[in-house]
Amino acid sequence: MPELKKSFRIGREILADLRGCDPRVIDDEQLLRRLVQEAIKKTKHNLLELNSRKFTPVGVTVLGILAESHISLHTYPEIGYVGVDIFTCGKNRPEPILEYLQEKFGAKEVNWQYLRRGSMRQWKQIYFVDGYKREIEVTRILHTQQTPYQLLEVMRAKHLGVCLFSNGTLQMATADAHVYDQKMIQHMGNGKNVLIVGGGDCSILKELVKNTKLQEIYMFEQDQQVINVAKKYLGAGPALRDKRLKMFYGDALETIPFLKDKKIDYAIIDLVSLPDSKLKVLYSSLFKELSSIKVSRWATQAGHVLDKKELTAISSAAKNYYKELEVETQWYFSGGEWNFLYGEGIRK
Repeated sequence: MPELKKSFRIGREILADLRGCDPRVIDDEQLLRRLVQEAIKKTKHNLLELNSRKFTPVGVTVLGILAESHISLHTYPEIGYVGVDIFTCGKNRPEPILEYLQEKFGAKEVNWQYLRRGSMRQWKQIYFVDGYKREIEVTRILHTQQTPYQLLEVMRAKHLGVCLFSNGTLQMATADAHVYDQKMIQHMGNGKNVLIVGGGDCSILKELVKNTKLQEIYMFEQDQQVINVAKKYLGAGPALRDKRLKMFYGDALETIPFLKDKKIDYAIIDLVSLPDSKLKVLYSSLFKELSSIKVSRWATQAGHVLDKKELTAISSAAKNYYKELEVETQWYFSGGEWNFLYGEGIRK
């Protein structure tokens, strides 16, 4: 077998998840066929054959055979999702096809992976933070696991170290996680007892255990599997064995009330981003429980600066329970510029 050069490449392939798509568009077989044909023509690819199948009660599959390779769509209108696979081996790139379909489907969120097929180089992971495109070069896939709550992926990436993804969204990168963590704990002051809601990657926990003045750390995480991943791949083992840590698995809203007899000086809310419709409801419940057990100070991430919806929703929920709110921003390489919200002073 001839030896391949590292720069050799057979083709380019994009695997994409499109969410928030218009259900009417992605459940219309004839419309989807037309949009695929338009996308192929506009991007100067060559369609040889087009097949499709409409499913009952909903859903469509479209498969196009190209002179350059293929394109396939699998739609799930009931959740506004489309899975896209585009493989091209010609001079024209696959990205313009995806961009055209993304626009026509009305997709609100897109996560995609770029693969150099037949290449000895590693592929790239493309992800979006509130519409802000980020791209990293993956050097090794360490772990992939579907839990009852999320799809977990652990990858080693150039410049970023080990990265943890949840449902295709980057949660943390070891190279710059300390920047994010410091913003979350910087207003802790001389508090001796700390509560963490979420934070399953254990990066914040690893920072907290360095503080010898802390007496107790209470941590609530719904998905035990992400803790196991953090222990194995993210160096969280020593922090998880710290005797000051009290770990609780399950719904924090159901468990926090049991801490009413404890003195909690500071709370850190480190949750994944949620749809706008759920944000205010969840945070209202959290702030209600935290104020009920007399937690007077807290910190949370509040979304990317390019999208104020998350900050607005969390602030609105917090105002009902806390007197003083402060917003700060911080830029870090893997995530861009983010809002951090701090609260203090329980309303009577």
